[in-house]
Amino acid sequence: MSTEPAAQAPVFTFTARLNARLQPEHAQELFVEPLSAWLQDAGQGDAALGQVGLSPDGEVLYVDLRIALQDESEVATVIVALEELGAPLASTLLLPQGEHDFGRMQGLGLYLDGQNLPEQVYETCDPHEVFEQVSRCIDGLGDVCSFWQGESETALYLYGQDAAAMEQAMAGFLASYPLCQDARLERIA
Repeated sequence: MSTEPAAQAPVFTFTARLNARLQPEHAQELFVEPLSAWLQDAGQGDAALGQVGLSPDGEVLYVDLRIALQDESEVATVIVALEELGAPLASTLLLPQGEHDFGRMQGLGLYLDGQNLPEQVYETCDPHEVFEQVSRCIDGLGDVCSFWQGESETALYLYGQDAAAMEQAMAGFLASYPLCQDARLERIA
């Protein structure tokens, strides 16, 4: 017979709605897996991917994490863990007693025009080059965490401590690379 106590079933569940434009596989890798591993190792509960909110054209607008805890008093610890993992500003805990905002990371969406540039630009330029160069430009300031490809544009989603610093760091590249003509930057967190 085992002398270890049996694991208790989680008794408190809630949703953490991340203000993050992440494909489900990126949300799984960046948030669900590390949070779930931490909760399980601490014997505190588990986390799973929940609903993914989409715009009418299929762009991810938010990602829900379903969190189950042994004890409601651990919610504050989960907030700290999510912020350490990179939860963006304006993320929200959806608790039975109400909502609680959290998150520290700022976000930018870099939207590349996918149909209005000269054909030669699309033939000679590579979106992967944009990803690589933007990643290099913002190294130490943030990360390109996900992407989206719509009918008329492709977006890269960047998260870091300071959106203005990331924008400034990649300004030279964006101004010089032909595929970035008419690109728009949007503050997303």
